[in-house]
Amino acid sequence: MPVASVHFNDHPNDIAMRSHGYTQGGATYDAVGATRIFHTTPYPSTHDMGTNRMSDKPRDGVVNKFGQSHDVKNLFVSDGSQFTSGVACNPTLTIVSLAIRQAETMAGMMQRREI
Repeated sequence: MPVASVHFNDHPNDIAMRSHGYTQGGATYDAVGATRIFHTTPYPSTHDMGTNRMSDKPRDGVVNKFGQSHDVKNLFVSDGSQFTSGVACNPTLTIVSLAIRQAETMAGMMQRREI
């Protein structure tokens, strides 16, 4: 069974923005009296997760298991924000899998004129 090979390389703008962030962060830390600053690579912590939590019930989260908003019928969320918490590894393939399932569900809902 074929498996996707997902990788990335930093674009020069990524490097420039990271350098700028280190400079700005360093100035902030210096201003509050930091004695040591560590410039660590932000990976894998660059994925936003958990802000639109997936749940069975609206009181426990924002979207259902298909990424559909509990409150706005035609609003679907297709990113890592529907995770209930951060993960220990790159979430890209899980996000892609959820998006594919979501697209199939949306197609069926459109055929049935539910959305």
